[in-house]
Amino acid sequence: MKDLKERVTDELMPRAFGVKRLTHVWIDTINHWLVIDASSSARADEVIKLLLKCCDKIPLESLRVNISPQTAMTAWLAGNEAPKGFTIDKDTELKSANEDKATVRYVRHTLEPNNISGHIADGKQCTKLALTWNDRVSFVLTDALTIKRIKPLDVLDDDQDKGMNEEERFDADFALMTGELATLIDDLVFALGSEPSPTSIEGK
Repeated sequence: MKDLKERVTDELMPRAFGVKRLTHVWIDTINHWLVIDASSSARADEVIKLLLKCCDKIPLESLRVNISPQTAMTAWLAGNEAPKGFTIDKDTELKSANEDKATVRYVRHTLEPNNISGHIADGKQCTKLALTWNDRVSFVLTDALTIKRIKPLDVLDDDQDKGMNEEERFDADFALMTGELATLIDDLVFALGSEPSPTSIEGK
């Protein structure tokens, strides 16, 4: 009985403390985007694997752009001008390609063109850049072509939320944000020299 108890305990203990995670996924069948609200590429890959298990055919393609995000963001900083529809915010990260990987980060700090140009002249490339799209959504673009720290600016209507329960509010906010994000992603892809196509994008 003792051996049986120990064996049952060993087998069931790992199941007793299961971890549940909630990851939101947006499948845009009109614009052909698959957007995963994940904090890391590994988490996004887990979601994609589960989707592929659940559905027989999902025509997923990786997003390809003509200009790498790192090259584009560095050029935008060097010229102190973002592409049409975007503005540069106060957060950025520049990293050296040398072995020392020297890194400079600006957080809520005015980006002085002379200082930024000096870092770029030293061989540093932009790996993260905070941007605002059409004064409606702010976010951070990374060199891995991920969109992080998405924040709506005067997009969600607080007055509209009155009288709604939690599920209704979520549905309304989700509809508004996805409508904005679909256009934002198209504009961002165009700025990177590519046409929108079916893809998988990780965002947080």
